[in-house]
Amino acid sequence: MFLSQHLFGEPGSVKRPIIFLVLALILSTLVAPSFLSTRNIGALLVSSSFLIVLTVGESLVIMTGMIDLGVQSVMAFAGMLVAFLTVLHGVSALVALPATILAGAFVGLVVGLLVTKGRIPSFIVTLGIYWGLKGVALLFNGGNYISPNNGTFNFSALAGNTFGVSNLVVITLLLIIVGQIMLSMTPLGTWIKSLGSNEAAAKTVGLRIDSLKVLVFIISAMLAASAGIMIAAWQGSIYPTTGSGYSLQAIAAVILGGIPFSGGRGSVVGAAIGALIIGLIDDLIVLLGLPSLYEYIFVAVILIIAGFQARSRGVVK
Repeated sequence: MFLSQHLFGEPGSVKRPIIFLVLALILSTLVAPSFLSTRNIGALLVSSSFLIVLTVGESLVIMTGMIDLGVQSVMAFAGMLVAFLTVLHGVSALVALPATILAGAFVGLVVGLLVTKGRIPSFIVTLGIYWGLKGVALLFNGGNYISPNNGTFNFSALAGNTFGVSNLVVITLLLIIVGQIMLSMTPLGTWIKSLGSNEAAAKTVGLRIDSLKVLVFIISAMLAASAGIMIAAWQGSIYPTTGSGYSLQAIAAVILGGIPFSGGRGSVVGAAIGALIIGLIDDLIVLLGLPSLYEYIFVAVILIIAGFQARSRGVVK
């Protein structure tokens, strides 16, 4: 046990996902020499940015001992909403973008209130949101995708480059930094981890448990909405089914990043690295010309391995 902690760090340490990432990079380079090309690394970071943004929000929810199964539907809903506003109704991006993020915040608020005031387990509420918003996304354009006539949205600059660096990567990096600073250097971060560590004790010392739970769901939904805007800008179109499977991938990334289901420990950076590893697996499958179904097998194996280092006795609330 001591040797394991010395090599990999304490449970929840960012050392563990970093070691997973280094091993994945070495293996990827060995089996696909073109992996380390500048072009491929840039494409990997951009294509992984959406999952990473979702994972930042998911990590905060799981840090409290709850779970959010609805992030992929919030992402698709937000992407369809911003396209619906800008393309079908000519709304300015300056209005449509904040309106879409606020719509995400409202979804998070509803989820948080159902969990706290309705006393419904988070996985049931967010599973309901998953199906409900999937239906709403389909309704925006009769189940069809939305794409502007000129091939670009009026917010497509989000997917452009600044000084040769993708804006999507910069946005993602900033969100990771802000999330980690909040978690490790502010009272709010301490309260979130305390809630996951021992809810009864957190309540005893006077923490506003319900408010914290509502807040993390709002943050998660706002980040999912942001990811929806980002992926729409990148694709130049948006589908009601965009991001299929991203909810489970985000949860897998959080666990891979060292945060246990009971919450209370871990880091946003570790969770983001977990998402990058999953993106790396997808990229490697493409480089090797393997069928996409192999992704599920590889992620499952890595997740089980990661589960041993992130295991706990807690339950999802």
